[in-house]
Order: sequence, then structure tokens, then C-alpha cells
Amino acid sequence: MLADMLASHAAQGATHGALGAAPGPRNVLLCVALALLAWLPALRASGWSFDDAEAIVGNPVVERSLPALAAFERDYWEHLSRAGHYRPIAVLSLRLDRWLYGDAVWGFHLTNVVLHAAVVGLAGVLLILLGAERKRGIGFGLALFAVHPALADSVAWISGRTSLLSALGGLSAAVWIALLAVPFRTLTGVRTLLASGGACAGLVFALLAKEDALVFAPVLVAVALVHSRRMAWSSATGCALALLIYGALRAQVYGSPLPSAPHAPLADVHWHERLLIGGRAALEALRIVAAPVGYPPNYERAPDFTDASATLGALGWCAWLALAAGGAIALRRSATTRPIAAFSALFAALAMLPWMQLVPVGVLFAPRLAYLPLLLALALLEQLAARAFAGRAGWIPRALLALAIAGAWQRSAVYSDRASYWRETARWVPGDARAHNELGLAAEEDNEPARAKEHWRRAVELDPNYGRPWSNLGRLDFEAGDFAGAEQSFAFATQLGPANPVAWINLGSARLRLQDWNGAASAYERACELAPGNASAWRGRARAELERGELGAAREAIARARELDPRDAAARELEQRIAARNAR
Repeated sequence: MLADMLASHAAQGATHGALGAAPGPRNVLLCVALALLAWLPALRASGWSFDDAEAIVGNPVVERSLPALAAFERDYWEHLSRAGHYRPIAVLSLRLDRWLYGDAVWGFHLTNVVLHAAVVGLAGVLLILLGAERKRGIGFGLALFAVHPALADSVAWISGRTSLLSALGGLSAAVWIALLAVPFRTLTGVRTLLASGGACAGLVFALLAKEDALVFAPVLVAVALVHSRRMAWSSATGCALALLIYGALRAQVYGSPLPSAPHAPLADVHWHERLLIGGRAALEALRIVAAPVGYPPNYERAPDFTDASATLGALGWCAWLALAAGGAIALRRSATTRPIAAFSALFAALAMLPWMQLVPVGVLFAPRLAYLPLLLALALLEQLAARAFAGRAGWIPRALLALAIAGAWQRSAVYSDRASYWRETARWVPGDARAHNELGLAAEEDNEPARAKEHWRRAVELDPNYGRPWSNLGRLDFEAGDFAGAEQSFAFATQLGPANPVAWINLGSARLRLQDWNGAASAYERACELAPGNASAWRGRARAELERGELGAAREAIARARELDPRDAAARELEQRIAARNAR
């Protein structure tokens, strides 16, 4: 029945006066198949990439030490240190994968690929339901989105699924509202109520996956406006309720309903320089969409990007203004009832705003940030493709798609494990100390301590003020039984990185071995202040308090550790020791 409905809408697109070009139902399925073809090579990954291990392994919610509802009470990185990321849906998706696949990394990648294919399918269905006319049979815009290499940062990187989940929630609500606009015998009041509920549920899901889903609020209202103003008002009411729910949930964790970036790299940069970097980010986003070659996986480590060139920054803002103004002008001048391409340009521009540095955000730029803008630009891409390829040989777009698929295969390899990711980063910035620190961690995971030490020594040479390699070198001394040497390295790491809770935890561990109970308690106390959700910090603090005879403080600390990770065997054993000491 739904297939017949979609076919009918695709055939009647011209009668609705649509501006864009969209694929028919068969081509939607073809685009879904292309998405699977392009990204299934990501399943060949041999290990965790970038910070996947930190997000998954040892996370008590993901490991199911805590109930699923605990995801709504914590920061995404609560088990390590708060980053201002409230993404419980993403955490729960990792929890499900961990239960299904355990340590099998390919399973996590499979989920990402399926999520992306679902987004492609929903996007195609939405274009058809909105009455976009199919001027050519290829659906080039949707197919390009399905296989675009720049989206590897979202599809091939496990932690990048936040963008996929966000898009899934927003598109599901949009398709629901568009389906309600199809004529059928239902009371208008019931239909508008269903639209309000769908908008609320979809937007809440999207926001709980990633903060940038806010852009879907005007999208849902615009989709409802295709049917009637009454339905648009109803959808707007649902979106407002969704924002209230999201704000209330976020406020219980952070004390404020508003998203923030506590560690924004440009927080101390003057506003005009920050805006130039934002414009540079927009220009780079457009470049990698047009030519997805020659770019690093981590732009914070690319000097050419962070150089706030006035010319490049201004060009980026001009390009953004052209996109936004072009959409607004087309919308104002449109005589049709469904100016989809005009809305598409406007929404794509809106989706770019969060990383344009109007306010400092957590990253300068990353390819995954192009996921939502490219998705929302689909109707515009379809129209541009229909004009560009009109009257030309069909092999041209097919050749372009084949090249894109090859690029997706190549780009997936960057995210196959931690070493691959950081080798690619080091290729772009050979003197990057962080890349060598992470390559050392990769070597350690491969049980090659000598090579790990070599990378960490190199990181220290490149940046003597970088604390993390000192902490890692200290761990090697600790494991070798040189606790005094480890304590010196850890202490230096805390001086260089006073806000790094892991360094303080390591320092506390070394002082425990040296029987410096007061020093250990002080180090663990600082770690607990920096990362109140880190169970190991509280467990170490309990141990230090026990050793120095502070039984009350030890009981409080171990109770907090057990609350954060009830399955921690070491914490359970320590709790029994404290109870036995207290009973004497």
C-alpha cells in the first residue's frame, strides 16, 4: 500500500508544481543498495578507531553495569570527564551493540551502515511524499548522499553515529507528518494531533542523539505547511514541547537546558578571528563536498585550516550567505505551493550555523559536520543535478557515483583502527604530538611496549608541555615496578595538564604503591572533582582514605564508586574490607 502511495506521488509530482527533482520508489531502493555497497567495507575494521574504545570499553552504561535509564542522567563522557555532550540515545545504541556483538567491532560498524541506509531510504520517501517531480530517473542527489566519501566520518567511525541517529529521528518525524498530509478519511483534529505527537517524539529522539538536531524543528513545520497552516501550527506545538522535554532532561544533568561547550578550542579567541575560522570551515565543507579528496580526519591538527586567513574566511561567509539568501529569494519569488529546493537551501544553511563559530563550539570543523547540511540540501542537489545532466549521456553521473563509491571504500580504511586514523593525521601534520601519543596507545594495544614508548618519547620531544605522553610513560614505569619513576612522570603530567582526571588517577595509584596515603588521597580527590562520574577515581579515593584511617570518608567514596559501576569487582572487594575494618 505504501509503495503504491509513493509511486502515485512520484507520478503526480508535476501536478503539484514542485521545484526539485526526486527519485522514484525504485530508485530509492537503488540508493539504499548503493549506500550498503559503499560502506560495507567498513565492516573489515580490525579495532577501535579514534576514541571509540574510550566511549565503549569501561563505560558502565554501555557495559550494562548500570540500568539503561542511567544514560539519561549522565554526560556522554561521564565515566571519564564531562564534555557537555548529552546524547543518551547514542549511548543506548552502543549499549545494544555491546550486548549483541561484545568485542566484535564489525557489529558496531554494521549498525552504522544500516543506520545510514535507513536515513537514505527515509530521505527518498520524504522527497516523494512532498511531491518532488522526477525529471530524471537516476536520483543523483540522493545517490550521491548515499555514497559520498566525506560522510565516512559519520558512517565508518563508530562514534560518528550520533549524526546518523539525529537524522533518523528528524526524518522519521518528517515522513510521518508528510504521510498525514495524504488525503484519507480521518478527522482533521485527529490528524493534527497525530502530527503534533509525531513531531514531538521524532525531535526528542533526534535531540537526544545529538544537539544539532535542533535544525529539524523548522524542517518539520515546513513539511507540515505543505498540507495546511493548521497542521503546521500543530507540528510547531509538538516541536516546542520536544524542546521543553529536552531542556528539562538536560537541565537535570548540567543545571542548564542550553547546550554548551566547556572545552571549546576557540573560547579565548577574539570574536572576529573566531568568525574567520567559521567562514573557513564553511568553505572547507563546500570544498570536500564538491571534491572529497585531500583532507585530514582531524582539522584541529591541520595548521593550514586553523590559520585565520581573512580572504578565505570572508569567502566562506560569502558562500554561506549566497546559499541562505538564494534559498530565501527563491522562496519569496516562488509561485508554486511546494518550493522544496528553496527550503532545502535555507535548511542546509541553518544546519551549518552551529559550527560557524558565532559562539565557541567544541570543534573547529570535522567532516561529520557536513552530514546534516548535505542531507537537508538533497532537494537542491536533485534540482541542480537534473539541470546539469539534462540532455547529457547517462554514463556521466554513473561514472561520478562509481568514483564516489571508490572514495568511500578508501576513506573507510582510515577508520579501521586507532593506528590507521592517527597515521593519516600524522601524514598531514608530521609534527603532531597528539598523533604520536595516540600511535603509542595503539602500539600498547598491540602488546608492543617498546614501540609505544618510542612514540611517547617522540611526542614529548615534539611538545614538552603536552601532559598525556608523560602520563603514558609513567604507566610503563608503573607496570615495570618503578613506582618512584612513575610518580615523577604522573606528577609532571598533572602539572602540564591539571584538568586531566586520568593523570590524577594515575598519580594516586603510584602514591598508593609508595604508601603515601595523604598524597594519594589528595590526587584522587582532585580526580573526583574533575570527573565526578569516574568510578575508578572514587574507588582509588576510598582505598587511600581507608589506608590513612578515615573510615567515614572511605565509606562515602566506595558507596559512590559502587553507585557508578555496580559490577566493579575491585570496588566490591574494597567495600567488604572497609566494612570489616569498621566492624572492629
